Amino acid sequence: MNRILLFILVITCNLNGWSQPDYSKIRFYSKIKEYKEIKPSLKDIDIKKSDINQIITLLGDSFYTESEIEDMAEKVWLSYIDPKKFDFVFKDLAIRSIPNWNKKNYKGEIVIEPNPFLALWTIADNEKTYFQAALSQLLTYYGLMGYGENGKNTKMAINKMLHTQTTKFRSVRSSDYTASYLRSVNSVINPKNLSVLVTTKYYFFISKTDRKEEVKRLFKKIDWHFSLPQ
Repeated sequence: MNRILLFILVITCNLNGWSQPDYSKIRFYSKIKEYKEIKPSLKDIDIKKSDINQIITLLGDSFYTESEIEDMAEKVWLSYIDPKKFDFVFKDLAIRSIPNWNKKNYKGEIVIEPNPFLALWTIADNEKTYFQAALSQLLTYYGLMGYGENGKNTKMAINKMLHTQTTKFRSVRSSDYTASYLRSVNSVINPKNLSVLVTTKYYFFISKTDRKEEVKRLFKKIDWHFSLPQ
């Protein structure tokens, strides 16, 4: 029964991913006056498309088919090498992957950056920080990563991730912060051969416990360091 429910949730996630934003309700506006003209360089970074494929496989092969994973890796890779082209070719995905993309302002408007990934690249200090931002945004959209600056936001993110959508966790306490809540998550999922790991900047992923070291090794290629919540 649980496997059937999980399958339905994944299908629903995919259908939402294929649907198109209602552009009649969106106003595009950018605070960036001038985007970067150069593309990200891979010259000094030891990351390959096969590494991205492997990350997604390790995190998501319980939910996505091999062809879906290949498609996701292709999209992530394009966002790396040419964010401007990615925004143009995969406009719907670029928009829908923005956290709370459809949240309305006080005027009742949905205001969105017209070039989400090019904007990420423009404000990034370097390629590694951009790659981290782009990868986390897309993997969060696909239900394979999460972000939370406090206990409440962490719980909300955990409830959206594919590995934990059907798992019940305790309520958030007033004393909770990101790591403390993730420790309680681990106490529930560790017996299921799952572990959650987090960065110092509140990004986290869930993987099968026997895979976590390999995922950590691959993330280190873009200078992204994960550990068990302390």
